[in-house]
Amino acid sequence: MSSTLAPASTPTAERHPKRRLRGHRRALTVASVLLALVGGVVTDAGTAFAQPPAPGACTQTCNNPPAGVSSADWNDALEAADFWANHSIDFNQVDWYSARSYYHLDQWNGHGWPAQSFGNQWFGYWHPGLGTRFVYYGGTYNDWDGSVSAIEHARGVSNSQAYSTSGRTTAPYVEYDIDYYNAPRSSRNARRLVRNPNTRDVYVTYDHYQSFYYLGQF
Repeated sequence: MSSTLAPASTPTAERHPKRRLRGHRRALTVASVLLALVGGVVTDAGTAFAQPPAPGACTQTCNNPPAGVSSADWNDALEAADFWANHSIDFNQVDWYSARSYYHLDQWNGHGWPAQSFGNQWFGYWHPGLGTRFVYYGGTYNDWDGSVSAIEHARGVSNSQAYSTSGRTTAPYVEYDIDYYNAPRSSRNARRLVRNPNTRDVYVTYDHYQSFYYLGQF
């Protein structure tokens, strides 16, 4: 399986610390622009995966978008989940951009979802037809307000498997970008996946953690 994330328009300084694509540019949404104005992530155009995951890649009925989410956005999240589920970090290979090196993501089916400790950095990977592209991997998502763990609990997940960082050092959740970019250190948009490795549950947010939807188990 080959995958790619969304390309940004003009590379700018990153504002947020911490299998194949369509190739079209996405317009900035009003919500994304508002997020940028209030100090959120500056959103850039991105390209999402061109094909949905293979049958069986998701262990529940994940092909029907919930109310309020377009089929295109839903498919982008599914394809991104498929990408991360099948790509791992190759610490022996780097991709270069503007005299700086970035570790490489290799396709390795069933051995993806990099762990929390490797997050907060950009990675390169090879996109057939487009060449090297870059994706940001956020790593730890602490679920400060308990919004994800609340959804998990409502779905029947135990407190020992799903919890926010409140009262703890860290929460189990790991965040991954949905889109890839032409250059590292580009301004990122607001779309993310959040996964609980304890349960394999994956959630998607299109508005920078303001709201979440259950995507499936990957």
